Amino acid sequence: MSDSIIIFGADGYIGWPLAAHLGKRNPDKKIILIDNFATRELVDSVGSFSLVPIKAMEERVAYYEKTMGLNNLKFILADAREPESVDRIFSKYRPESVVHLAQQRSAPFSMIDQEHALYTQFNNLTTNMNILYSIARHAPHAHLLKMGSMGEYGTPGIEIAEGPIEIERNGRKSSVIFPRDGQSWYHLSKIFDTYNLILANRAYGIRATDVMQGVVYGAKIDETRDPWLATRFDFDSIWGTVINKYVVQAVILNKLLIYGKGKQMRGFLSLYDSINCLELLLNNPPPEGKYRVVNQMDDVYNTLELAGKVEKIAQEFDIKVQLEQVRNPRVEKEEHYYAVEHKILPSLGFKKEKTLDEVVREIFQAVIPNKSRAMKVKENIYPTVYWGSPIPLVSDKFPMPKTLMNFSLGTALVENNKKVEEEGTPADLEILARSSQSKTSNLRK
Repeated sequence: MSDSIIIFGADGYIGWPLAAHLGKRNPDKKIILIDNFATRELVDSVGSFSLVPIKAMEERVAYYEKTMGLNNLKFILADAREPESVDRIFSKYRPESVVHLAQQRSAPFSMIDQEHALYTQFNNLTTNMNILYSIARHAPHAHLLKMGSMGEYGTPGIEIAEGPIEIERNGRKSSVIFPRDGQSWYHLSKIFDTYNLILANRAYGIRATDVMQGVVYGAKIDETRDPWLATRFDFDSIWGTVINKYVVQAVILNKLLIYGKGKQMRGFLSLYDSINCLELLLNNPPPEGKYRVVNQMDDVYNTLELAGKVEKIAQEFDIKVQLEQVRNPRVEKEEHYYAVEHKILPSLGFKKEKTLDEVVREIFQAVIPNKSRAMKVKENIYPTVYWGSPIPLVSDKFPMPKTLMNFSLGTALVENNKKVEEEGTPADLEILARSSQSKTSNLRK
């Protein structure tokens, strides 16, 4: 087993900051970055983009090397849905740790139509299964850090346990996984992943941490403050998360869109804390052969409480907002009990890096200079996908990128990025592609 960490989904909102953070904190480790740039294509397919401009991956890596004085990041363009591509990566690097973030992560996106639902579940389950099998074959002692979602639990009306619970029926007791109740096709895909991971642990002894993460907010961490190293910031109603969306609504609309009663409660954490938690879990893996569940969040708020906080901070930027109640596009409980057990991370020494107010101010500072970019797709800030509406087989409004609906299960090919080599850039880049029609164009989106 090599002294390396593989991050699947390294081009994402969390994946890139995690890569930069781990690379800086572990100069002697090789950080292998894997992505097929699907998120860039999927966001583009609904008429949106990252509000904060982001660089191509080879530009990011080259700038990281130049400014950090390190060359421990290696990017590989590969599709984690392709078994042989994933297997080739594991066979070559045999990592000590694996972070799995390579999944479609939007609940609204999964509810657009039948095609988007099929893509979401097929993509998410396939990437997870490929990683599980390749770990079992090539890195059986590795620690898998799998990104799940607090949304897997739904709103059960009792405290959400961190790990299994004991139940009693007709005088007999049993320890079972805490009930799951996903409220979108996306969340159901994450539930399937959880059960598949549990079986892989039982069958193959895969050591794993299943992270049930709350809603993440924020525009940057310390390692991504430079515009050349910025991570993506989604703000539309399909891809954005609620706090990030609220700040954009305040700047663009001078109003905050409250879904339904605004009493829906969820767990939240900042991007800073998400990255710090993942690093902490990587540095403190469970015993070999063990599976653990970690509820990863800081605080619980309802959406009205969050709107009040954003409204107050907006005044510091001379922005006055009004609250506007809109039809809730989701099918969910409007009012409910919500409490979450989260003991593992505090026991490992986790402490919140910044308050919610501090991070919301940083979001305003990122959004205001990019106001003109957001104005171009102002209509996408309003809800566009409704759970209860009749859904077509294929959406006319949001067509699914056909390049992502087709992929091969056959032999993968390895190609060098000739452009990178010819230009002599310090970026460490490799392309593991299905065919000669690899997605090099996405490197420069």
